[in-house]
Amino acid sequence: MTTQDSVLDIVRSAVQDVAPGAELTDDLPLIVERIIDSLSLLKVVTRLEQDLGVRIRDVEVLPRNFETITAIRAFLATKGH
Repeated sequence: MTTQDSVLDIVRSAVQDVAPGAELTDDLPLIVERIIDSLSLLKVVTRLEQDLGVRIRDVEVLPRNFETITAIRAFLATKGH
């Protein structure tokens, strides 16, 4: 599975309780559309760290890095993933 596929799966899993059945697209504004809340954002960060072996510092957990799936992928690319 590629990093791109993994990101989509991780987000989909993390938002199940907040937005069950949400149609996730690469450019869907996850925070603005309330697809992701603070708890599911922490789940996303934890899963990214565990599944992809990336270290995400607290200061990097910013809306701009997690506003869309595309933004998450771009953020991970800056970390070599």
